[in-house]
Amino acid sequence: MPTRTGEPASLDALHHLRDVLDAAMRVAGDLANDPLLSRLLEAFRLMPMEDRSIVVTAIEREVQARRLSRATEAVTGQAMHPNPNARLYVRSHENTVPRNLLERDELTIAMLAAFRVTPILEVPEIHAEWLDATRAALKHLEPATRAVVSRLMREGLALAEAVEAAATVGHAKAS
Repeated sequence: MPTRTGEPASLDALHHLRDVLDAAMRVAGDLANDPLLSRLLEAFRLMPMEDRSIVVTAIEREVQARRLSRATEAVTGQAMHPNPNARLYVRSHENTVPRNLLERDELTIAMLAAFRVTPILEVPEIHAEWLDATRAALKHLEPATRAVVSRLMREGLALAEAVEAAATVGHAKAS
């Protein structure tokens, strides 16, 4: 039976199928040639199954907020931007540290490594982020733990001042 175009129905169906297949091939080609999509899919594939729903929900929430921000930027004067340092995972720690992890030599090496990277915290934009991150971290601590941190930081400051004073005296004597 001929169709409106005058062609047999089977030929019309074949043309329609060809158009659908052409469109599907274009979409598949676009997806296959998108390096960012490949990276995203690979990261998702490697992600633990139990994390996927939570991470996808977080991404959906952030994309929705970004789209809303773009729609209201002119009115609110505020804009959202991707954070290249964003994290989807939070770190958690056990309450106790095995004593063997705190042997003096290992502790000295760990403290020295930490102290050596501190000058970067004086870079203005990094310093501002460090202040915010430190404040946020301290708010998450129990009061008793926060008190220990405060005491240890005061002791650390006193130690740094004493070592600096001794180095200054030693330097003056050597001159």
